[in-house]
Amino acid sequence: MTPKYRRAALKTSVLIIIVIIIIAGLVGGYYVMTSTTPTTITTTQTTTQSTTTITTATTTTTSVSTTTSASTTTATTTTTTTFTSTVRPIKIAVVSDIGGRGDLSFNDMAFKGGAEAEKDFGVEMVEIISEKESDYVPNLRTAASDPDVKLIVGVGYLLSDALAEVAPKFPDKFFAGIDTYAQSIIISKTNTYAPNLLDIAYEEHKGSALVGALAALTAIHYGKPYIGVVLGIEIPVLWKFEIGYKWGADWAIKWYQKKFGTTTVPGIGITPIKERVLWTYTGTFSDITKGYEAAKAMYAKDAVAVYNVAGPLGLGINQAIQEISKQKGLTTGPPFWIGVDADQDWINPGFILSSMMKRVDKGVYFSAKWVVENKFRDIVKGSNGSIVLGIGTKVAGETFEGISVSTLSDLDAFIQMGLDAEKLTGKKVLPMPPDEIKTVAKAMREAQPSWVWEGMDALQSEIRNGQVTVPLALTKDVVDYWRGQLG
Repeated sequence: MTPKYRRAALKTSVLIIIVIIIIAGLVGGYYVMTSTTPTTITTTQTTTQSTTTITTATTTTTSVSTTTSASTTTATTTTTTTFTSTVRPIKIAVVSDIGGRGDLSFNDMAFKGGAEAEKDFGVEMVEIISEKESDYVPNLRTAASDPDVKLIVGVGYLLSDALAEVAPKFPDKFFAGIDTYAQSIIISKTNTYAPNLLDIAYEEHKGSALVGALAALTAIHYGKPYIGVVLGIEIPVLWKFEIGYKWGADWAIKWYQKKFGTTTVPGIGITPIKERVLWTYTGTFSDITKGYEAAKAMYAKDAVAVYNVAGPLGLGINQAIQEISKQKGLTTGPPFWIGVDADQDWINPGFILSSMMKRVDKGVYFSAKWVVENKFRDIVKGSNGSIVLGIGTKVAGETFEGISVSTLSDLDAFIQMGLDAEKLTGKKVLPMPPDEIKTVAKAMREAQPSWVWEGMDALQSEIRNGQVTVPLALTKDVVDYWRGQLG
């Protein structure tokens, strides 16, 4: 081979070697990049309501054996992946009693509590309406079968059996009953309570005593002989209202005598003790006509005020008031009626003396709070599955009250309930603009002598301080005893 060809062959060999080295480097780099080299992962999670965005950055550092002349190159590869997932909020299901939506009382108060829990705790409320008693069990079961529902609230005494049947079948769900005795049913059958069920009762007897005192003092002021109360179905929960109301009226007459140093009490004070309170169980929570008929008979006897203890039947009581006021050209009471559960003062301002507020909304709200804070089972365990909300009551060492008498400061929230009912029904509900409602209600309260309100406040103070004990009537024997004393 000539020197010329020898030099050409040498150059070709060098080039081939260089190409081989480059190829080997690339192959080696590929091998390193696809091997199980440890990675560093940084995760940032940002949650806004129910959407969670997660960004993951993966960094791989690779030493590549690519060498030319005398240099080595290090390559770094960064891969960023972003994806969005939906985090579902906790759901609470509120199962109504047969009164349903728009009763402006018991059921609407429960939904109000759920709405406030939505705002404060970020939960989502599901509303389930019971049209008839046979709906209770399937409604509770439907709610519990939803994987996102954590809390199911049964609203009303009549749901007790249904809660006792359904709650043990869904041990991973939480159940609360407003006015229920489901745990008693379960304990009688199993000798132990259900750890996922909470019965919530109220001190209605104490709240009823307060408005009973208010009604009696108002009757004294106007020289009227009677006060009245219209009740729904005769069940133990309503016995508490009945006896508390009668007892509060009797207490008020004695308070008046002591305050003014007299044995002569006008109006209701002259009426025999067993006749002072007119009372009727209508046997219904839905027939408004029966509320109207019962109240009309009481007003015909010159009752100064009638207490509504029958939910929607208050609208019937109000109808009777409207007829009387129209016939007599009245712009304010008497006659009056007294609201229940919710602040119903706005329904017919000037003619509603006050309302005994049984805070069903607080029962729903507190239950949701305990679920969100993971305290629900502890509350059940610490109370054997039954708590009471009332005046000065405590649960697990904290004050949780559920009974009060309406004040002017309560009106705004409950006027909104009326506005919501207008949206729901498409019908006019508020009798006048909100500002006018508040003005008229304020004027009516100020028209009553200060000692009327002073007496009611004095009773509340004595109840809170344990100076008096309002009778708690939950059995027929106790009810019969107090009917024997007070009528």
